Amino acid sequence: MGGQMNLLAAPVDAEIEVPICRAVLCSGANARFEDRRGEPLLAHRFIPPVPPGIDEETHWLTALDFAESQLRYAQAPCARLVLSGPESRTSKCTGGTCGPGRPRMSASSRGIEIDGERVSWARVLTGRAEQREAEPQIARARDLAHVYHLLDYYGQVYGEPSGCDEWSPVPLIASLAERAYELGGDPSRLEPRSEYMREGIAVAWSGSASA
Repeated sequence: MGGQMNLLAAPVDAEIEVPICRAVLCSGANARFEDRRGEPLLAHRFIPPVPPGIDEETHWLTALDFAESQLRYAQAPCARLVLSGPESRTSKCTGGTCGPGRPRMSASSRGIEIDGERVSWARVLTGRAEQREAEPQIARARDLAHVYHLLDYYGQVYGEPSGCDEWSPVPLIASLAERAYELGGDPSRLEPRSEYMREGIAVAWSGSASA
């Protein structure tokens, strides 16, 4: 819990280091201490106005985290979180979650449902945007954690390209690694899952070094 306490005590504009660990590689922005059992590693602290019908602030914050995870899944492999317009892909968000001590939540094209109470996507997107604006360094850290997760995932799901292949995953890996550098990260610290992942990160490193 020491890392979480340090995050809570840090100034809003203080840069937050994103660890390259199993939790981040597996869960990205939703990484938790103790491999998904502990507190969120990179949680937003700012609380936007709670919508009518939501009884607890903690439920509202949990719903915002859940909504972001749904959006990132629907927008993959895009490394940038889109919170407005058709590119937000809210119509593609369908899923649910529950657990001990946590509200029952589900996503649909109509919004996020929390213990039977629905919040529109417009309200959820506005709430998350307000958090990101109020806490830019936490937003940056969450974005970087998500990029590390994407690199680890897409770095191992494809076969190694051959000379006769029309498509190669190298440009995808390179674009993700470039985004990691833009966010202040260092994707070269990741363990390469494949040769194409190694090559893509090298391409991004070469571009960042010459910039």
